[in-house]
Amino acid sequence: MTRRDARRRVREIAAMAKGELAFGRTGLDFRKLSLEVLDLRANRGWIEWLEAAVATAVIARSRPARTVRFLSELRERHEQDGKPELFEAFETLINDYLAPEKLTNHGYTTATFDSVDHAPIWSGTAAAIAAVEATGHQVFLNSGTLLGVVRDGRLIDHDDDIDLAVILKATTDADAASEWRALAATLAETGALDPEGKRIAGLLKLRGPDGVEVDLFPAWFVEGRLQVYPHTRGELTEEQVLPLVPCPITGHARPRDAEAMLAVNYGEGWRTPDPFFKFDWPRARRVFAPFLKAI
Repeated sequence: MTRRDARRRVREIAAMAKGELAFGRTGLDFRKLSLEVLDLRANRGWIEWLEAAVATAVIARSRPARTVRFLSELRERHEQDGKPELFEAFETLINDYLAPEKLTNHGYTTATFDSVDHAPIWSGTAAAIAAVEATGHQVFLNSGTLLGVVRDGRLIDHDDDIDLAVILKATTDADAASEWRALAATLAETGALDPEGKRIAGLLKLRGPDGVEVDLFPAWFVEGRLQVYPHTRGELTEEQVLPLVPCPITGHARPRDAEAMLAVNYGEGWRTPDPFFKFDWPRARRVFAPFLKAI
């Protein structure tokens, strides 16, 4: 297929997908069309390709994390072209089609935090934290959960899981990996792990509130510098983290200088909500390679 033919096909698929988004079911196999778009990935930097990739995936309810990433890239392209209103119109089309579901990194769901009671979520989170603390480790609010309570005073509306970090006693990557494996075994024995949680390198899935995932990430100090997989690799000192302080919203522990950690995790623009924030996972896997290889 020539490049011209490929682009013509991408335009056709994008048009079919937009038709479904705007007017309802067409009976087309969008899972198959989504795979066809991915086969034409040489056009990835092209706006029409990104729209086709996002629209077909949304209709097929497939690959949510990748689809969020493509949406972020699409927004960047429209902003570079000076036409952010085109992205806003496309985003509205996606949101209206999915309603009442919403697209998150974890799936297509109606259970984002803007539509549920937070009290039982925090209660379930407290139980998960207690289970880890019973092993003799400190636990703190991490990533999106920390961002929500610091920036918004609540869980982020478009989020749908709880993020925690556990401070290991290790002082090297190798020892951290060994301690992480041992902690996972202990938590499994006590029933604290979610038996249905996906096995993902570098994190553990804890039992949490009904319908809400609780992710536990490892943290440790190397020569007085904080390591938190996957977002902090020595940018913060131990004094910026310890002693942990109670979150005024939840009472759960958070880093002493939470704002500094959020700037490392999300960039200096962390105070501005961004439902399409794109974390640099390739960099994380690269800089944490010794730890990941050891676990």
